[in-house]
Amino acid sequence: MRTRLNAKGTTFGGIIWMLLLAITIGSCKKTEEQEFTGNEANVPHRVSTIRVENYVNRLFIDLIGRSPLPDELQWGVDMLRSDKLSESVRIQLVTFLQGDTTFREGDISYKDKYYQRIYDIVKSRMCEGAGDEEFTRYIGLAEQGIRIGRLEGDSIAVFKGLEQQRRNREVVESRTQYMLGEITLNEMFARMLNNNVYDVINMNTFNFVNASFDDLFYRFPTQAEFDVAYGIIERNEVGNLFGGFASNKREYCDLLCHSAEFYEGIIHWTYLSLMGREASTQEVHNLYSDFASSSDFQQLQLKIMITDEYADF
Repeated sequence: MRTRLNAKGTTFGGIIWMLLLAITIGSCKKTEEQEFTGNEANVPHRVSTIRVENYVNRLFIDLIGRSPLPDELQWGVDMLRSDKLSESVRIQLVTFLQGDTTFREGDISYKDKYYQRIYDIVKSRMCEGAGDEEFTRYIGLAEQGIRIGRLEGDSIAVFKGLEQQRRNREVVESRTQYMLGEITLNEMFARMLNNNVYDVINMNTFNFVNASFDDLFYRFPTQAEFDVAYGIIERNEVGNLFGGFASNKREYCDLLCHSAEFYEGIIHWTYLSLMGREASTQEVHNLYSDFASSSDFQQLQLKIMITDEYADF
């Protein structure tokens, strides 16, 4: 059988094969171009201005509790654009909002607003956002009890009143002391556990033990842990928890807030607060060592806030 040729001697089958080859090559080229474009999506000049603005806005809200003013927003965007959204310029912006002491009308300073924000969110988590007036009210009630105890010669009543004053005053003072570096975040959380407001929210020792574990570690105690904790608080028994010993409520709160699980709990809490999701096991592992050794909450926030995921770049 003879094969038909076109005018230039090419078979019809060859023509079809050449057409298919051309289509295939074109398709592959188009796919490669699409993949290349996708890989380049995070190149700084391709990040839209609205995304950069959203990042600045998010930093202001999460760090100092308010949206930036128009000039602050423009300053933040210009700052990020000036260094092509690099990690170093993100670090510079976050640390500036955390620690700048320049006087600002209405704010005192970014640093002051930042530490007020930390105090507010910790108090919100542990004490359901109770205002400082609640703690000062208990201080006032304790003062009355002290006066009556002294008049009646009741030394036990006087001691209890002084202890109540101390526990509640330490909560209110924790904001300034933390800002000045006189206490760590561990101590602030311990104070948020050991006061009259937390006691009222979680009445009786049974509820207190369960709530303290849940609020700090996102879990309830095992039966063995509960039994030890209950004895420490209810009967002032010496008990061993998390590799340490405690014999009263204050020591119990300090012990929990210096445990390994405390640092893990703070990492989980920070991810939930900033990212709106749980931290993965690997993310907790990556952050745990430095945070546990330093208790530096500012660095913990920083490491999360400079990521592309948080920035949405």
